[in-house]
Amino acid sequence: MDRQSVRRELVSFLGITAAAVAVALVCRYLAEINQTTAALTFLVLVLLTASRFRIVHSIYLSVLCALLYNFYFLPPIGTFTIHDPQNWIALGAFLSVGILVSHLSDTARQQTRISEARRQEVEQLYGFSQQLMLQDDFRSLARQAPSIAATIFGFRAVALYVRDHDAAHYSDPEAVLLPAAELRKAALALETGARAIDGAQVVPLMFGMRSVGALAVLGSSASHVQLEAIGALVAIALERAATIEQSTHVEAARESERLRSALLDSVTHDLRTPLTSIRAAASTLLSHPNLPNEGRSEMYAVIEEESARLDLLIGRAVEMAQLDAQGIQVKPKPEKIADLVAMALEEARGPLGNRAVTVEIPDNLPRVLLDRELVRRVLRHLIENAARYSPDASSLRIWARVEDYRLMVSLEDRGPGIDEADQPYIFDKFFRGRNQKPGTSGTGMGLAIVKAIMIAHGGGVTMGNRPGGGAIFTLWLPADGQGASTEEPVRD
Repeated sequence: MDRQSVRRELVSFLGITAAAVAVALVCRYLAEINQTTAALTFLVLVLLTASRFRIVHSIYLSVLCALLYNFYFLPPIGTFTIHDPQNWIALGAFLSVGILVSHLSDTARQQTRISEARRQEVEQLYGFSQQLMLQDDFRSLARQAPSIAATIFGFRAVALYVRDHDAAHYSDPEAVLLPAAELRKAALALETGARAIDGAQVVPLMFGMRSVGALAVLGSSASHVQLEAIGALVAIALERAATIEQSTHVEAARESERLRSALLDSVTHDLRTPLTSIRAAASTLLSHPNLPNEGRSEMYAVIEEESARLDLLIGRAVEMAQLDAQGIQVKPKPEKIADLVAMALEEARGPLGNRAVTVEIPDNLPRVLLDRELVRRVLRHLIENAARYSPDASSLRIWARVEDYRLMVSLEDRGPGIDEADQPYIFDKFFRGRNQKPGTSGTGMGLAIVKAIMIAHGGGVTMGNRPGGGAIFTLWLPADGQGASTEEPVRD
């Protein structure tokens, strides 16, 4: 014990002694109270001391109060002699009660300290488990778990050996706690419980009856129970990450197989149809060299139309493959959405036919950062999709506004709308809705392309049905926060 601690102890004992003497003098000469009241007053002082100081202080005070009680209140007064046997019993009972109170208070204080330590351990374990659950990638979890454990529990160094990858990871790469060979032996030993190796505490990581690795810590004041709890959390987190990784691979393989089947189905039904028409028209031209000009022109028109359709289908497939393989490279520039809508309508004039299109875009809508080519492609996809799934004589409506710092562009048609059962899958690749006109062709990739491009811009796309019938698709892009004008929109 250092000099400062000795001084504090001496001051506390002197303070307790002074308090006991002061209570005795006040009770004897100023208050002139009886023996019973004095004894209770001394017990209150002992209880207060026991609640604030260590048990040695309260026992010392109990003995001191017993002596003062005997000297000032038990006859003969002014001496430590006791003549009446009943006073011996009273003094013994007082001393016993004082020591008992001291012991009970110290036990309660120790239980409080233990409970507080357990609470802190539980909070640390909970925080540790939360940090581990944030890591879904197996390799990332293995690399970061030692640093997380060292930070939360205050360890000087932590090492984690992962059996599946046969690799060791350290909280401090420059300070190798234990070599990987030692950790591997601890993991393969299949022993439960923490044990000391070269000054470090090593805990095997067990998941059921299977070992997933070993955890070593240095500078730990934690109990073996807490170390085993930490090891159990790490083992569960590693197994969870491995399961997620495995299920992800399985799901990716299943998705790849599904897409492959869908693509083959698309090729069979969509790409073969224009090829069949082109082949039939070409065969007609070859087998009938004297075909009248009217019939010959009709065959040429069939070849041209079906070739354009075939080119569109192949282009969509290539476009979707590029988006999947390389991602979308967005080159944003400030653009006016009205210009892009006009360009998309011009490109989609063929699929639109004689439909009436109403465009409602305020003149003072803010420019937004976007990739002109990609968003034009999105608008063209939506316009062609609306034309494909709505009656030939129906009209379309395109309108734009700014809401909640977002530029919203909506396209409404007067078709049958989107079936409720189709809505969760409408943006999936190769999915085609049920409410389509007979003979409608397509690859089912257009809306998937739309969603991918909008997400790459930091925006999104939503869909729904109009109250009066028909579907409505809404694109949104981050805007600069300037609202749209309250003037009447321009109508084309």
